[in-house]
Amino acid sequence: MNLRDFLKKVKDLPTISAVANEINAGDKNDSLTAKSLGSIISRDPALTATVLKLANSAYYGMAREITSLERAVTVLGFDTIKNLALTISVFHVFKSMEGQVLDLKDLWYHSLGVGLAAKYLAQHSPMLSCDKALPEQAFICGILHDIGKIAFAQNLPAEMAEILKQTRSGTLPQHEIEKSILGFNHQKAGQAMANAWNFPEDYQTVIRMHHAPSATAISNNPKVTALIMAVYLSNKIAKALHL
Repeated sequence: MNLRDFLKKVKDLPTISAVANEINAGDKNDSLTAKSLGSIISRDPALTATVLKLANSAYYGMAREITSLERAVTVLGFDTIKNLALTISVFHVFKSMEGQVLDLKDLWYHSLGVGLAAKYLAQHSPMLSCDKALPEQAFICGILHDIGKIAFAQNLPAEMAEILKQTRSGTLPQHEIEKSILGFNHQKAGQAMANAWNFPEDYQTVIRMHHAPSATAISNNPKVTALIMAVYLSNKIAKALHL
């Protein structure tokens, strides 16, 4: 099987919320503004409540209650709101499928750990600190890096069970076992999912290459290389901490 055959076979790739998809699409064509972002989020009552709750939290210490999304975007910042919406939407993808061969709760905690570590590395690197948007981008890439595993668990449960069985034996890393059994790995599947969800091409590249940072030599984009390295190292940290 190759990736193209897999994508044809898959009836339903895990889907992200319409709100997140619209945010990504707007961001992709540079049409997203604070006003339009607030308008998109307002279509999701649960997300609206979360954003307003955060904006009114003691952490931000506002004198008056914030009741509008446009004001919340002003207080919290455009990128914070955007990434909050995307993180919540990705979390629901992990949460929406129960009884899988793969423990999605464990995978979520691992992905969250990678995201937080990647954000920390981006914040504290002298080379990267000049790019204020990079830490949040590193966080989202960390959250997304293993999403291809969800597609395997949902659509190829028998193969995934065998992959996990061989991974537990400890002879080879999981992504190499995936390739030997399926012909491709979760990085390639994850990139396809991120593309379907309208995530930026930079994020798709990080997902595809998070196990192979040496290949970043082919990239002429220092930002993408930095994101790949941040997620690669954070993945190692999360595993060392048994997340």
